[in-house]
Amino acid sequence: MSLIAEFSLRSPDLLLSTALGAAREMTVELEHQMASRSSTPVFVFWASGGNFDALEAGLDRDDTIRTSTVIEELGGKRLYRTRLAVENLVSIYPEYQRLGAAPLAATGTHERWQRRVRFPDRESVVRMREFCADRDVSFSLDRLYTPGESELEDEFGLSAEQREALVTAERAGYFGVPREVSLDELGDRLGVSGQSASERVRRGVSKLVSNTLLSDFS
Repeated sequence: MSLIAEFSLRSPDLLLSTALGAAREMTVELEHQMASRSSTPVFVFWASGGNFDALEAGLDRDDTIRTSTVIEELGGKRLYRTRLAVENLVSIYPEYQRLGAAPLAATGTHERWQRRVRFPDRESVVRMREFCADRDVSFSLDRLYTPGESELEDEFGLSAEQREALVTAERAGYFGVPREVSLDELGDRLGVSGQSASERVRRGVSKLVSNTLLSDFS
């Protein structure tokens, strides 16, 4: 079953690092990206919220960009079409292709790139993280969930209810020896029955162990 991952990437060698550093209030949003072996990759993006002159001066100095052109202006935003100098950047997009992943959204600032990508399985997310680590790119997972699933998971695979239960249990002394609160008391703090509190804690602990101690995904 496929998974959608929302994560951030940080590295001075990522796309548009110099340009966004020159226009620090600017935000860019991916419109379209193409990569092939036979031609220079193309990256089309919207830019907004900052100084366009500073951004365009930065694009001229940015080693990751070969050429850039404004192709549309609309409502205080500009649409840029760029050709990439792949030899000067950590190229992430081809790795998505290799893993069978489909990028869904990308937003960049001078601090980070935020990505939302559909991966074929959990193992491919692990491999993406390893790919970034091998290239000194910081990979921080924010959410991981099944398409169409209403209950999102955090970076440890925990639902919001499971995370709340574990945090509350730790703070209340439920994991202490001896325990400082009972399951019924823990349930009262969570607004559920003691049995429901027990299930949330057990499932949360199981997911934590599976996704950290029993997995390379850590």
